[in-house]
Amino acid sequence: MLRRATFLLVLSTLLAACAPPAAPQISAYMALVPARMYAGERQAISLSLWNGQTPAAGWVKVSLWKDGTRVAGERAFIRGRGRVEFDAPREPGQYRLKVAGQGFSDEATVEVKEGLLIFLETDKPIYKPSQQIEALVVTLDSELMPRPAEVILEVLDAKGIKVARKEIETDEYGMGHFSLPLSSEPNLGAWKITASAGKAKAQADVRVEKYVLPKYEVKVELPKGWFLPDEAIEGKVTAEYSFGKKVVGQLEVVATRYVGRWEEFARFTAKIDGEASFEIPPVGYVAGVPAARGMGNVQLAATVRERETGYEQKTTKLLTIAQSEVVLSLIPEGSTFKPGLPFTFLLAAETPDGQPVDASVQVSIAYLDEGFQEVARETRKVQTEKGKGLMKVTPPQDAIALQAQARAGDAHAWKMVQAGYSPSGHFIHIEQISSGKLAVGDRAEFKVHSTKEAQTFYYEVVSRGRVVFTDYTHSDRISFQLSPLMAPSSKLLVYQILPNSEVAADWLPFEVEGSYPHHISVRFSAEETSPGGELEILVDAEGQSKVNLAAVDRSVYILAENRLNLQQVFRKLERLYMEPQVELHEVRFPTKIVTPGARETFEEAGLLVLTNAKLPTGREIERPGPPLWQQFFDAAIPMMGMRKGMGEVSVEMAAEGKVPIPSAPAGAPPDLAEVKRVRQFFPETWVWTNLATDPEGKASLTVVAPDTITTWQLRAVGISKEKGLGVAEDELRTFAPFFLKVDLPYSCIRGEEFPVRVALYNYLDEPQEIYVEIEEAEWFELKDEPMKRVTVPGGDIGGCSFNIRPKALGQQKVKITARSRQVADAVLKDIIVEPEGVPREEVENLVLAAPSSRLLSTIVPEGIVKDSARAYLAVTASYLAQTIEGLEGLLAMPFGCGEQNMIVLAPDVFIAKYLEETGQMKPEIMAKVELLMITGYQRQLTFRRSDGSFSAFGEQDKEGSLFLTAFVLKTFSQARGLMYVDPEILASAQNWILDHQNADGSFDPVGFVHHREMMGGLAGKNALTAYVAIALLEAGEEKASQKTIEYLERELYDIEDPYTTALISYALELAESPARDIAYEKLMGTAIEDEEGLHWAKADPEGLVKSVAVEATGYALLALLEHGDRFNASRAARWLVAQRNAFGGFNSTQDTVVG
Repeated sequence: MLRRATFLLVLSTLLAACAPPAAPQISAYMALVPARMYAGERQAISLSLWNGQTPAAGWVKVSLWKDGTRVAGERAFIRGRGRVEFDAPREPGQYRLKVAGQGFSDEATVEVKEGLLIFLETDKPIYKPSQQIEALVVTLDSELMPRPAEVILEVLDAKGIKVARKEIETDEYGMGHFSLPLSSEPNLGAWKITASAGKAKAQADVRVEKYVLPKYEVKVELPKGWFLPDEAIEGKVTAEYSFGKKVVGQLEVVATRYVGRWEEFARFTAKIDGEASFEIPPVGYVAGVPAARGMGNVQLAATVRERETGYEQKTTKLLTIAQSEVVLSLIPEGSTFKPGLPFTFLLAAETPDGQPVDASVQVSIAYLDEGFQEVARETRKVQTEKGKGLMKVTPPQDAIALQAQARAGDAHAWKMVQAGYSPSGHFIHIEQISSGKLAVGDRAEFKVHSTKEAQTFYYEVVSRGRVVFTDYTHSDRISFQLSPLMAPSSKLLVYQILPNSEVAADWLPFEVEGSYPHHISVRFSAEETSPGGELEILVDAEGQSKVNLAAVDRSVYILAENRLNLQQVFRKLERLYMEPQVELHEVRFPTKIVTPGARETFEEAGLLVLTNAKLPTGREIERPGPPLWQQFFDAAIPMMGMRKGMGEVSVEMAAEGKVPIPSAPAGAPPDLAEVKRVRQFFPETWVWTNLATDPEGKASLTVVAPDTITTWQLRAVGISKEKGLGVAEDELRTFAPFFLKVDLPYSCIRGEEFPVRVALYNYLDEPQEIYVEIEEAEWFELKDEPMKRVTVPGGDIGGCSFNIRPKALGQQKVKITARSRQVADAVLKDIIVEPEGVPREEVENLVLAAPSSRLLSTIVPEGIVKDSARAYLAVTASYLAQTIEGLEGLLAMPFGCGEQNMIVLAPDVFIAKYLEETGQMKPEIMAKVELLMITGYQRQLTFRRSDGSFSAFGEQDKEGSLFLTAFVLKTFSQARGLMYVDPEILASAQNWILDHQNADGSFDPVGFVHHREMMGGLAGKNALTAYVAIALLEAGEEKASQKTIEYLERELYDIEDPYTTALISYALELAESPARDIAYEKLMGTAIEDEEGLHWAKADPEGLVKSVAVEATGYALLALLEHGDRFNASRAARWLVAQRNAFGGFNSTQDTVVG
């Protein structure tokens, strides 16, 4: 017992010595909580404790709760200031965060979001039919470290059809791979590849086209990116082969200006030998665009034609035509100023293409009080140096806003800044004093200004939505070293606790140049090799890593670019942590301003505040009268620099000399050089593989160079578990001093003669007499001599051609040999021979329900070209899946007159309504649809007449159109839940319609309809009356439609037309008419039944009659659904599905809208 008591005494003494000292009383606390946390990632809550003005200490517990259950948390002993760190739950959603300490507890709702980053990269940006798409998927956390995840990959073709779906799991390095072979006849155009894991998503857009890689790259180089209307446009065009040699040939530059449409105004031609200078006369005039601050555009199209073959390569360059040589910007150092403290404006003077320029700028600043009366004004001259100038002001104590205006000649800029709010009138303000670009590892220096003498400033560095550094200082200087976590941008938040417990705060953003956390290098063992040469790819990483290698022909990137780069990585980080998801809001000009307080300052820095200190909230102040900045809107330049007599100008330099015609020799001499290698391996992607490095980070791969004479772009994406993501690049040239190139189109037409052009490149010092031969084959008829003799000078290019006429379809091979006494080369290349004739597409649809099976019999049309038939099968999960996947083909931007606009707008509205009501609306689709609807709505209002009706050309027409006004009422009523629609527009349209109602409730046609196709099967008084009734009912005007419904009830018995019967049936069902049962019986009595289901038509539906049948069946389906007959509604839906086209729509807009 004595020993045990002694042991307990010793243990108690030790525990007492190890425990934190007794904590003094805590009178105030502040917890800074990230407004958004990220699933599965380490989070930090910054805490400050005080007893009066003195730091206090104590245990603090932080926990996250979901549905009454604690899911995460941690506790820590805080000595005045510290952090509690914990791992956020992996399930995104809303959680309740609780903070508790000695004598206090507080809580707030926080959002945990998916913090996963997904990067998706394909081996190249463009593919041909029958090639294979290779994709790399990388999943990382916010620190660019590997994070394994289950990823769903989906591929949509150019028609929006989902052609592939695969679930993959990225490995311990966060890497996954996906391959998709393309068919020989895919849908051509833009394909979308998406990778998603939870709410994290990445998308890669690639093109599938029938193309030939460009032989050389054409670039337009200009001394600047802008010109004045009366200034000649001078520049240079360069042309370089993918293997690095210059192109010799003819240059043509065509200049077009935008004047509401693109029109040519000048043309320039000259010889080019790798490069050529050009001069285009002044544009004279151009239309300015408001979105571009009134600046207009000129487009230069440069075409370089290879001298020996006539091969052409083209590029375009868009120029800015500016009204002034200087563009001004006023950039305040913060979103608010603090009365009584220094505030700095950065004045940026740039050329219209963003280059810094020195300028003398007059800046005028007006200070406004709470009544928006001017209380002070100051005007200064600021001279910019290297495009930058600083102006420091000290706003008066009673200013709640300032308006700054800068002018330099015709250039001007304007900015309004609100004051912060403090009940005591105490403010602090941060100023960055470290100059130049900040990079990881540098020390950042800041100064804190305060309206009262400060004892302690507390500060936090917030980056990517989290607090990454926290400290305090007793001086007015803040200095800290920049860590990788602070790139690419961060916010410094500084706050102070006043004796009255009020909090004063300010924040300032700053940029940090980032870098990949993992430094890797990749290189070829040689800078140049010949086709077939063996060499090594050498990788050097930081420790054991997994590396994806891709080597792609540089010519591919002349066509398009899709490679991952550092800017893309950090842009994705910024989007994840600093930007909201896709949202669209109505633009409203504010009638009030908010002077933010300390609480808003914390929120702007991305933090929630839990505290018992006084945290001032901002005030709203009404703004009387129109604000000053309204005069700066709509500052478009309708036409700049109008010049008289400016027509099209042609500038021509010396013409290219004639190229000698190759001769046809009787035979080749016997002593020609032998071909050692027939070049036939011409991949676009040469290397696509993974390497694992050893523990020292070393790896190598032995490769054999392909037969293409080009430059290969090598790229390595490496990931280490310890270091994270790294990217490196190198390049290799495959070259020979003599070689030939065969210029073949992607495909040719059977029976049509075309030339096989051959270019001969002699980079030897001596001239070569070359014998060029085409190897004859059964698939073509040679219309030329099989061998030609060409003399090519040293360091020059020659050429010839062979005319052939294809006889067989499919992929064929062409072999060309070129030999002199000294050198030889041979090439075997593929070409596709396609059938002659005109393409015709037949679409058949059917519905398949388990466990049934259907035989789909495809009937080949008469007169088909032999061997040209193709068939495609697409299976979708529901009736509307094909339509939803084909949205890109159905959605369109409204345009044209009042009728054309509605023809396009109506499908947009009904598609959006369906997606919204079925929960399938995605943010990116909503963004597009809302833009289309708002644009169409605004345009349609321009065709509204003063009496409330609509017509094709508005007030220019003699009268409004009854059909179009009903169509607008019907469509706008459906759009109300998706966008703002002025109720007055709907009310006036309805009143106009009712003003034209006959005494018996019917309607006669009023006004002219130019586009008769938009009326579909609508013909006759009864059909029009039913259509108007439906429009009124769908607009919610049951009472207004009562008289019309009574008329339709009387006419129902005499109707024989299936289309009108379907319309009236739907109208009576919507109105819940007593006659709806009679209408239902009549509707079913006119139905036509076949193997595809039920439909309504006068005869066998073909052509226009078929379109009317689709429309009638659509109305019948709506009537059946309203009546509750699901069985027959399903049969009608099956028939409609069978009539759809490849996009999921029908023959016309009107039947697509209804169907």
